[in-house]
Amino acid sequence: MILDLVRHASTGRDTHLDGRTDPPLLAGAHDALCVAYEGHEWERVISSPRLRALHTAVALAVPRGLDVQPDPEWEELDFGDWDGLAIEALPEQQLLGFHRDPHAFAPPNGESWGHFERRIARALDRLFDEEEAQDAAPTLIVSHGGPLRMVLSQVCGLPVALCWALRIDHGTRLRLRVERGDAGLWGELLELQQP
Repeated sequence: MILDLVRHASTGRDTHLDGRTDPPLLAGAHDALCVAYEGHEWERVISSPRLRALHTAVALAVPRGLDVQPDPEWEELDFGDWDGLAIEALPEQQLLGFHRDPHAFAPPNGESWGHFERRIARALDRLFDEEEAQDAAPTLIVSHGGPLRMVLSQVCGLPVALCWALRIDHGTRLRLRVERGDAGLWGELLELQQP
C-alpha cells in the first residue's frame, strides 16, 4: 500500500505544542500545498478531525472530487498541561526527558506515549483492513507532526529519537510503501517533500 502523509498547513504557531489546542490556519496557508501536490492522485483522503488538518485535507480533496473522512485516531498527541504553550515556556529538563524517553517522561496530565503508539497502530491496521477491500487505493492522510513521526517509527523501524531529529514542517509530505505480513507492519520511505 502507498500512503501519502501530509502535515497540515501552517497556523503560525511553530514554537508551540498544539495537540488538542486547535488554532486556525493562516489565511491562504494551504495554497502552496495545493500547488505543490497538484499532480498527485489519491482515491481517498483521511484526516485528523482537528480543524487545522481538516481544512488542509478539504483543500487537497475538493479539486479531486473526493470527500474527507475524519478519523480521531490521527489526532496529535495530547500534551496535557503543556498543550498550547510555547516551547520556551516549558521546563527545559522535562522537555528534554520527553524527547529522549517519552515513555518515562510523558507531558504532565497528557496522553501516555504507549496510548499514542497503540492509537496510531490501530489507525494503520484499520487502513489495511479497508484497503484490502478497495484494491490498495492510494491514500492521503492529513495529520500532525507527531503522528507522522510515529508512523515512521512503527513502519520503518526508526528510533523515536531519530524521528524527532527529522524536520517535518507544515505541509511536508511523506510517501511510504507499507506492507503488512505475519510479523506486522514494515515499509520504506519513498519520498519526503517540503512544499
